[in-house]
Amino acid sequence: MNGSRSLLTTGAALKIGSRSWWPGAGIIFSRGLLGPVTPKRRSLGKSQAEARSPGWLGRAAGAVVCLIPPSRITHAPKACAPALPSEGRGPLAAGQADGMQPAARRVLIESLGLQEAGTGASGCRASGAPGVSSALPVQWRAPSCCPCTCGAPRGALPQQLQPPPRPREPRGGTARSRGAAMSRHPDRDGPLDGDTHQREMVPSKRSAVLVDGVILNGPTTDARAGEKFVEDACRLIMEEVVLKATDVSEKIFWTCFTLEHTAFLVCEWRPPEQLKQLLDLEMRDTGEPHHRLLELCQDVIRYSVKTNHPRFFNQLYAGLDYYSLVARFMTEALNPSVYTYEVSPVFLLVEEAVLKKMIEFIGWKEGDGIFNPGGSVSNMYAMNLARYKYCPDIKEKGLSGLPRLILFTSAECHYSMKKAASFLGIGTENVCFVETDGRGKMIPAELEKQIWQASKEGAAPFLVCATSGTTVLGAFDPLDEIADICEKHGLWLHVDASWGGSALMSRKHRKLLHGIHRADSVAWNPHKMLMAGIQCCALLVKDKSDLLKKCYSAKASYLFQQDKFYDVSYDTGDKSIQCSRRPDAFKFWMTWKALGTLGLEERVNRALALSRYLVEEIKKREGFKLLLEPEYANICFWYIPPSLREMEEGPEFWAKLNLVAPAIKERMMKKGSLMLGYQPHRGKVNFFRQVVISPQVSREDMDFLLDEIDLLGRDM
Repeated sequence: MNGSRSLLTTGAALKIGSRSWWPGAGIIFSRGLLGPVTPKRRSLGKSQAEARSPGWLGRAAGAVVCLIPPSRITHAPKACAPALPSEGRGPLAAGQADGMQPAARRVLIESLGLQEAGTGASGCRASGAPGVSSALPVQWRAPSCCPCTCGAPRGALPQQLQPPPRPREPRGGTARSRGAAMSRHPDRDGPLDGDTHQREMVPSKRSAVLVDGVILNGPTTDARAGEKFVEDACRLIMEEVVLKATDVSEKIFWTCFTLEHTAFLVCEWRPPEQLKQLLDLEMRDTGEPHHRLLELCQDVIRYSVKTNHPRFFNQLYAGLDYYSLVARFMTEALNPSVYTYEVSPVFLLVEEAVLKKMIEFIGWKEGDGIFNPGGSVSNMYAMNLARYKYCPDIKEKGLSGLPRLILFTSAECHYSMKKAASFLGIGTENVCFVETDGRGKMIPAELEKQIWQASKEGAAPFLVCATSGTTVLGAFDPLDEIADICEKHGLWLHVDASWGGSALMSRKHRKLLHGIHRADSVAWNPHKMLMAGIQCCALLVKDKSDLLKKCYSAKASYLFQQDKFYDVSYDTGDKSIQCSRRPDAFKFWMTWKALGTLGLEERVNRALALSRYLVEEIKKREGFKLLLEPEYANICFWYIPPSLREMEEGPEFWAKLNLVAPAIKERMMKKGSLMLGYQPHRGKVNFFRQVVISPQVSREDMDFLLDEIDLLGRDM
């Protein structure tokens, strides 16, 4: 046939992409979703609760029922009944035919070259090919006439499908109908009664369209269901994470006439294979219902480690900052990307303000900076920036023709320095590790000796990386002496203060970083002791000549146009190696606004005071031994069980002691009472490293830590 529009009918097959739709009863637009029905069957094979997800596309044999909310498709004339007899439709469509819901909307399929089907349930008298097939994109729209040459009038239905006549309302309508007409939005709810012109125009204006098997009209998400899920999930987070996870008090209650004791755990340990089964990780073709998603959320919370628990001491981050948490909720909901002012005006200004304040605490009069996804990335930025400063041509010409570049860092440095050297093509063999003293501090004389040696061998030294707050021992390199050497040899000085930088907030403890103002760049992670929430990491640069931008910019014309109507200096994204970038500064800003500088200072002072208390308790208790006197919040110690306390400290003693910390760690994890890290380090056998960060930690938690280790290890 020559007609370009056709109504899919019984005996017809429609091919959309790779899918074929075979004989059934026709196609209906109604309320709900897209799914298959077969004649004489009213069930979709899914509960109506499961069948609420628009976009679900059934693949079973039979007709296709398109259930679309009225706001998402143009209304056909009110006299238009469903295009199928009730026995060939799903429960919702059939219910409409019985008067349970408004009449369904007829829809035609339009496709270039689509053939017409034979006579079927539509009542069309045209005879054509036994099936309809088309691999072309298909459009769906409200009908304006019969698609064939049967002579049926425009908008008419077969006689057997004509609905009974509706009783006419009094002139002007009832009070109820008049009020409804006044409150309706004409474009959203269809034409107003009595407006013939509008009724005729709307179908062509809001026609339903199907392209490549996808319905394009209106939103496809169920906003009400989504909002309800967010509301319920937030309530769950509040109850199970914010309230319970920070509660260490023991609960006493009666169960079946038995007195029970329980406490909220740091973790509920499960081995990987068991946890896979408990979590139901499989992704399926159809979505999960609302209640099941909430169950999954509860399972995720239950089996995750509660890093905000006061007895989580395992890493260099811990605790819960309520203001940072709210900031994270906000940024997750707003979903911004911080690269241009036009798409992220608030968060770019916040980042600028936070960087300016952090620069002041370092002691620079001016500077630049950017927030990055982790201190490791900040260290990589600094390494590349130092190399660019040494040899600007490397950005365009690459590594060829360059001398052997070499950098120097502490033997106690973070492992990210080796990774950065590998990633940037410098090579791990060109990272010189400078010896440290017994407390883990870089020895300046050893640094200078290695610089002279590298120069003598023809290498090109370009960078020294000092550390303020090493990962294991919490050591602070002597920055003033190292800065003197860097100035003497013309080397870039970077300070990795990811862990120790927060001491700058304390007037009492900032002396640990004396000389940091002489650095060329600094990495500082507020998500550690200042608890801004992972991740929140800044690279700060003393240079104010746009060195960051010169080094990293690519001048993407679709983002960083220079003829914008505002000050494009606020489009800071070209300073980053990322394109999309999270507004991490906002978390720290919100906490800083809530607590003030004095509140942040108190947070640092309290953490270090608790560390000092723990050190004194370790000295008092039998079976506990410090590795060294700490200068920061890293408390490193051994627990010696009773069976080893009388043994001489020889090879056998250290071999047996090496097994103690891992065994106690296993027991505490399976019990869930606390989490504490351990490691061997530079010839010393396994020992515990306890770190105090969270302001929720109390003196009682320090006592519990030592009591629990003794309880778990006394039988070894």
